[in-house]
Amino acid sequence: MASPLTKRAAQLTALYWAGGTVLAAAIALSQGQGGWIVFSWLELVAVAFALYVIPLTALLWIGWAIFRWRGWSAALVPFTIFGVVLPAAYHGAFLVPGLVERFWHERQLAVARIEETTDNLLMSERGHPIGVRLAYRVNFPRGLNALGQEPPADSPSLSLYIPHEKSTLMHFATRDTTLLPVARGGFPVGTTTVTVDAVPAFMPMSFQLPKAFPKSDPRNLCFRWKDAEDRRRQLAAGPQKVLMEIGPYGRYVQRGARGTGHDYRLADFYEGARAEGATECP
Repeated sequence: MASPLTKRAAQLTALYWAGGTVLAAAIALSQGQGGWIVFSWLELVAVAFALYVIPLTALLWIGWAIFRWRGWSAALVPFTIFGVVLPAAYHGAFLVPGLVERFWHERQLAVARIEETTDNLLMSERGHPIGVRLAYRVNFPRGLNALGQEPPADSPSLSLYIPHEKSTLMHFATRDTTLLPVARGGFPVGTTTVTVDAVPAFMPMSFQLPKAFPKSDPRNLCFRWKDAEDRRRQLAAGPQKVLMEIGPYGRYVQRGARGTGHDYRLADFYEGARAEGATECP
């Protein structure tokens, strides 16, 4: 006949297995049918068992073996407390590495600084102005962990825009950036330079995303105006600085806190695109 300690271990094992199944079912019911990834109930059960139920069961029976070896076979209450507390302790231990990594990531981010920004005209292959090329140097005294993301979490991504009061253009579109290549796997300790090529939002798609929208398709050469008034106002705007935000959420440079060193005229980019084959489409 099994000892009381063994019976209690079997009862706790059954509780773990039932709890894992119920938890997977609850998650399956709560996730709905939307989103990019939807797991089936069986898939969630498999994940719950692989990550929690089986490891917990193994730890429980290791504890049972220790109790038997130490001659504590009659210590049902301590063993029961151990079995009840074990899932919470295991879950906490499971989360600790991520919490420590996130804590250190925040410490790294707190001392990161933009050292310098430089800007120049972005020229086409044939030498026509089509946008702004901006480079910014970021100092990471402690580096910056990626937290499993590419580009790394809290990377210094750039947004360029012109205030609404001066023209109807709000944002520039990022044509190309070196952020992903230079930050792959995280930022090392020291200084990293990121270069961004940006064009006005009214530019044709072949100028905004040339790799995805080739010029060989005439539809990709059409200017993108909201309406006739939008076109008139933007092309009539005089030279002005392009403002920047380096984020996310302005963590490095707050929105509007810094502008380009040079002034730029939107009509110059328009004429440069026309010289490259861009057209007004109905």
